[in-house]
Amino acid sequence: MSEKHDYDGIRYREEKNAPVIFRILFYGIITWGIVFMGYFLFSGWSSEGEFLHKKKAKEELVAKNSAQAPPGAPAALVHREGKKDDYIAMGKAEYAARCAVCHGVDGKGGIGPDLTGKNFKYGKSEAALTETIAKGRPNGMPAFGNELSHEKMEGVVQYVLSLQ
Repeated sequence: MSEKHDYDGIRYREEKNAPVIFRILFYGIITWGIVFMGYFLFSGWSSEGEFLHKKKAKEELVAKNSAQAPPGAPAALVHREGKKDDYIAMGKAEYAARCAVCHGVDGKGGIGPDLTGKNFKYGKSEAALTETIAKGRPNGMPAFGNELSHEKMEGVVQYVLSLQ
């Protein structure tokens, strides 16, 4: 094969090698891939191991919080700090700022339903109240999930449950 070709009066030069920068990138990526695979395979890391580590940490936290609860207390009353009164005080402040307008200062109702009753339309458990506060309900209950932190929302739930 000749180095120069002539097609239709146009001369072409045949390149035998790719430009240097492309060869550097090509071999560099191959080297990086081999090193990365070696590190990944021999480092001992795995997503399953990471999951087990996180699960163990959570179990230790639950065990620590359970140890702080009085004997026979339901698990729902155990909070991260173990201080239900602090949650109720924080919840009372949030309730006064956001909920009292519709549900009344004492929770006996107004525009919104009475919160001192034994039964609620959507349930009176912590999970049901948290969902109601976070997602809202049709016909007037706004969602506060994006406005309240988890701790503040839990405080409002504990305050509402403490109303009689």
